[in-house]
Amino acid sequence: MHDRIENGANLLASHCFQFDFLNDDFSKLPADFFQVTTTTEKRKKLIIYINPPYAEATSTATKVGTRENKTEVATQYNIHKTYSEQLGKARNEVFALFLIRIYMEITDCKIGNFSTLKTINAPNFKTFREFFQAKFEKGFIIPSYTFDNVNGDFPIAFQVWDTEIKEQIVNTTFDVY
Repeated sequence: MHDRIENGANLLASHCFQFDFLNDDFSKLPADFFQVTTTTEKRKKLIIYINPPYAEATSTATKVGTRENKTEVATQYNIHKTYSEQLGKARNEVFALFLIRIYMEITDCKIGNFSTLKTINAPNFKTFREFFQAKFEKGFIIPSYTFDNVNGDFPIAFQVWDTEIKEQIVNTTFDVY
């Protein structure tokens, strides 16, 4: 990122930093951003956009016995251990780890995330849906092939959540492209 800034990217160098979101403590954030995460009124204005990895320990091939589970896909992260109970079986999905950490530790913010539709409809996300109470604002669905380095043919959704408003995920409507 710093190289891109030096070569003309319209970004501020002071806004670029390295942080391991699934392992690091927020005290490792730059002071200005840390203050946003710890101030209620500032968090309410915060919008977090994420496109986390869609890695999962199991797949259809695993379930039918033609492939083995991928080891340590999600279990290697501190967040997996911290929020395992709230996630239920969704703890095996890396993108769910990102969502639960934001929901639990950066409360009342807005989240815009790319992910599969599992948060909305997968049986393994039942416990997650019972715990993650946020207002679904809007979303759209696009085919996975519109992203680089994504294998498979499945829908990817961009979902906008308002974590300040606590609602069960019951009914969602998406634009489809």
